[in-house]
Amino acid sequence: MLDKYFDQLAVGDEFKGTRGRTVTETDIALFSSVSGDWNPIHNDAAFAAEGPFGGRIAHGLLLVSMMTGMAPISGTAVVALYGFERIRFVHPVHLGDTITYRSQVAALQPRGEERGLADLDFEIRNQHGRVCVAGVIKILLNSTPPA
Repeated sequence: MLDKYFDQLAVGDEFKGTRGRTVTETDIALFSSVSGDWNPIHNDAAFAAEGPFGGRIAHGLLLVSMMTGMAPISGTAVVALYGFERIRFVHPVHLGDTITYRSQVAALQPRGEERGLADLDFEIRNQHGRVCVAGVIKILLNSTPPA
């Protein structure tokens, strides 16, 4: 669990989600509604069956959103999501696929005496272990509170 404060982290530390998450019809419909992205590759089974992935796939940004919920973070150490870099959607996730999350600390940058920024290389994998999404998530963390 990413329950460590900034000054307790080291480059190379790994974090994994505690459980998988199966992508459902409801997930696709709700994300389409919220985002306004009704692309038929996500929402039209007949269209998607004839497309390059052989069926409907999840929105890439839906997967990233799911990852932020699967990431095992602490409400006391983590201040905020700072941003993303180099996100790549390298393999489709179909309805019914189960995804998991893993990350590794790639860089640490102090932001004053009380906070710091951690760059985490992350991967979202499907149930077959195939990397589907990869990138860098930047998290703003508190330093250890004074005793």
